[in-house]
Amino acid sequence: MCLLFLGSSPLLVNAQEKRIKIIIKDEKTQEAIAGALVVNPLNSQSFVTDKQGIIYVPQATNEQAFMVSMLGYETKQLALDQQRSEWIINLVAQEKGLAEVVVTGYTKQSRLHTAGAVSTLDVKGIADLPVSSFDQSFQGQIPGLYVASPSGQPGAAGRVTLRGIGSLQDQNSSPLYILDGVPISEGSFSTLNPQNFENISVLKDAAATAQYGSRGANGVIVISSKKGSSWDDGRAKITYTGQYGFSQVNHQKWDMMDTAERLRFEEKLQDPNFPGWQYSRNNPNKIVDGVSVPKTTADFEQGDAKLAELGAINTDWRKLLLRNGKTNSHNISISAGKEKTQVFSSLSYFNQQGVLYNSGIERFNLTNNVNYQSNRFSAGLNVSLATSDTKISESDFDVSETNPVASLYFALPYEQPYDNMGKLTPGPNRFGSNALTQYQDVNRQERQYKSVIATNLSYALSDFFKITSTSGIDYQQINKKHIIKPDTYFGGLIEQGGQGSFTQGTNNYFSLVSNIGFNYQKKWQQHFIEIVGLGELNKQRFNNHSFTGFGLIPGLYDSPSGITPGTPENNLIPILTGGMSENALVSQIGLIRYSNANRFTFTASLRRDGSSRVPKNNRFKYFYAFGGSWNIGEEKMIKNIPQIYTARLRASYGQTGNAAGFANDFGYRRLYTVTQYAGHNAFIPQGPGNPAYNWEINRVTDVGLELGLFNNNLITEFNFYNRITSNLFVERSLSLTSGFEHIADNLGKIRNRGFEFKIAGNIIRNKELFVRIGINGAYNQNRILSLGEQEEIVTEDYSIHRVGHQLGHFYMVRWAGVDSQTGAPLYFDLAGNKTPEFDPEYAVLVKGSFDPPLKGGFTLDAGYKNLSINALFTYIRGMYRLNTGELYRTSADPNYRIYNQSRGMLDFWTKPGDTYANPAPEYQRFMTDRELQSADYIKLRSLQINYKIRSLTHSKNTPFRDINIFAQGQNLITWTKWKGQDPEDDNNWYQYEYPLPRTFTIGLNVKF
Repeated sequence: MCLLFLGSSPLLVNAQEKRIKIIIKDEKTQEAIAGALVVNPLNSQSFVTDKQGIIYVPQATNEQAFMVSMLGYETKQLALDQQRSEWIINLVAQEKGLAEVVVTGYTKQSRLHTAGAVSTLDVKGIADLPVSSFDQSFQGQIPGLYVASPSGQPGAAGRVTLRGIGSLQDQNSSPLYILDGVPISEGSFSTLNPQNFENISVLKDAAATAQYGSRGANGVIVISSKKGSSWDDGRAKITYTGQYGFSQVNHQKWDMMDTAERLRFEEKLQDPNFPGWQYSRNNPNKIVDGVSVPKTTADFEQGDAKLAELGAINTDWRKLLLRNGKTNSHNISISAGKEKTQVFSSLSYFNQQGVLYNSGIERFNLTNNVNYQSNRFSAGLNVSLATSDTKISESDFDVSETNPVASLYFALPYEQPYDNMGKLTPGPNRFGSNALTQYQDVNRQERQYKSVIATNLSYALSDFFKITSTSGIDYQQINKKHIIKPDTYFGGLIEQGGQGSFTQGTNNYFSLVSNIGFNYQKKWQQHFIEIVGLGELNKQRFNNHSFTGFGLIPGLYDSPSGITPGTPENNLIPILTGGMSENALVSQIGLIRYSNANRFTFTASLRRDGSSRVPKNNRFKYFYAFGGSWNIGEEKMIKNIPQIYTARLRASYGQTGNAAGFANDFGYRRLYTVTQYAGHNAFIPQGPGNPAYNWEINRVTDVGLELGLFNNNLITEFNFYNRITSNLFVERSLSLTSGFEHIADNLGKIRNRGFEFKIAGNIIRNKELFVRIGINGAYNQNRILSLGEQEEIVTEDYSIHRVGHQLGHFYMVRWAGVDSQTGAPLYFDLAGNKTPEFDPEYAVLVKGSFDPPLKGGFTLDAGYKNLSINALFTYIRGMYRLNTGELYRTSADPNYRIYNQSRGMLDFWTKPGDTYANPAPEYQRFMTDRELQSADYIKLRSLQINYKIRSLTHSKNTPFRDINIFAQGQNLITWTKWKGQDPEDDNNWYQYEYPLPRTFTIGLNVKF
């Protein structure tokens, strides 16, 4: 690809002409910005800052207007008063470069002086996206960071992994999330508002994550909230953002039969249980009292009438079971700050209907951040409060008539859901009618309360030494309710009494973090050193309880008072569940960083963690990291190359860990559970425990190169990493004579090795037009190096963990086609021979895994005058998923023909010599690699068009500082071979999950 970089050289100015000196700096770091473009739109004069960030412009007789732009920074308008001969202009970072401040949680510094692999996310790019769980906006933004959306259910969180999966247990693959120094649970992202975030840093390698010890094994995502600031004239900043739009399901892969096709399919089946053959003129017989007798003329005429009646129905279940869900959001914030005190407050509302009628989320957020700084003392208090109400679709990821998505495919097109009186008519195998009934008769909802409170204090004992402390809590309460109404179809299916059920429960999560320590910083000549020492306590507590009652009284079904008291005689004994647990982590942390001017930086960290989840003999563990960076762009040999503006090499090695391998906080102990024996309560062993349980350990090597070319018009970054996870958490099989099937143990190794890259550059940059493009990607090779004494572990979902292969490699019987003479399905045996016999023992490794080795994204930013466009594309390659829905809709055997079928099923084997891909209907179908499909895709993830109304903001008679009107879309177009609504998911199965919708919104952003 050839890039054309457009800019203007500084204008030559007569030596006697009076000039104004302008210095361009980064707002946060105050480092000079070279290569910034300064344009006078009145006369088209343009200037480029030198390496000291300086330009000289001719002095005019009146006020001059300028536009300042630079890759990685927001464009700024200037009005220079001629009374001053020198100006310092601060630009706000947008795209990230070496001048950017990196926040790692315990420390922050310029990227120029970091040794770790740290990426920063453009908060502005995700703040206004219409997603109800902000983690889903990460996809395609950061090399190596993969986000898989498991469901289109509003509020559903994605599965986030960084640089591959390093554990046999999926729940141990998520990064650690830190908000203002407080660890937060990833299950509560639907309650957080990204419009309140100022910075998001993704810590990847050991040099960046080892400071978090046993919690940093899978990477760390550090989030900082906004702080207060005022306009240049001292006035408070007031910002309003509002959006309105709708969501809809993408039907580009829809190929289910309509009524005419379904009746033709049934006629070809010749199954008298279906009207297509029962009333066909090609069927000479009818069934009377179980006996086949010839049809009469009246029977044929009656059959014609019945087929005509059915043919006129052709129900489109997509219109009945799906909707265009409305989305609207409003956010208002006030920001003010003087030298000592800064305040930021915001109030937001978000409401998003799901594309299924019984789903949606409504959320309120309140944020208040206060920061104070005197000469020696500084303090910060960040408070984030939220509440959300979520309606949840029934039976997501389930092959059941209570799952509306499954019914969407199962329902027959000639099924009429309403009778002549307009009443729903549910019943056995009436999948569409049952789904509509479920909408009105079943209610599942959650109300969540969330609060994150963080305090940050520091006191400088001298110019070099200060005491620091961070304390905070993360509290979450989820109240759940599930009602199946009495006197309804589904209420009658409840085994206990047949009069519905009422379930209510509460989950509480409380997390506390508190640390205290010191920070020492000393700078002399070209040397700089920083030393941090901390002691920290992390404590978590969980409890939950719930009950389910039966025999609901009509009219009181939405209250516990409607439950019929249970007795042994009426079989309405309620179900009660509950539990509680807690864990603690005690740590000592030491960090050191040394820099020699802007040339070299060396870092080291040491952390000692003690976890209550680990038995005493192994309870304490040390985690460490070493890193270094060399800014080779400062060397003379590189400075003499004009095309290279910045260049930096870095490398690191370290060890992190994980102590969350057991199913509960006391899994290393022999645990007992309550049961009934001879009519009395008794305790029985639940698990054998393992006093030798130990930490899961990660050892990570990372090497990176960052380059800025052509005055930073082209920025590149490359990373290589090698991550080996040992002491894997494994459920080791035991002899049944022990009384237990498995014991949790530490065995084996996994390696994740990969390469990451990011390239961003200006194609065009002048006073009116700019075009920027960027692409990032990551390739990760996942390999199991050892499983202890075992060579493989077969899972229950058609996959296997085998030494020498990637995690979760698919392990299935192979499909061999259809016998053209008999119509029988054929399979490959272990030797590769075709056979009509299906045997699970014929399973072998097939194709790949559900975790894609290649993933990334590319962006386009363009603008002309007041109009700008931003587009984000994401892609993955090498991902496979088992499409169970494909089996249900491409099977004519008696087990599946009751469901509607794909149009491709109009062609199946009927006579010798047929070469159709679908076997004869009398043969039973089984799950094989025929249902294993590529889930690779390229997706237009988001597109935003923004227009600035400058005529109102430039007038002194209006209060507006900035007005933007924008329109955007999410999940717009997907290019894929996947035969389903959307290939994206967080697991290896497709099983009628809630579809990912397209979302369109228009919005308004106003600053006062």
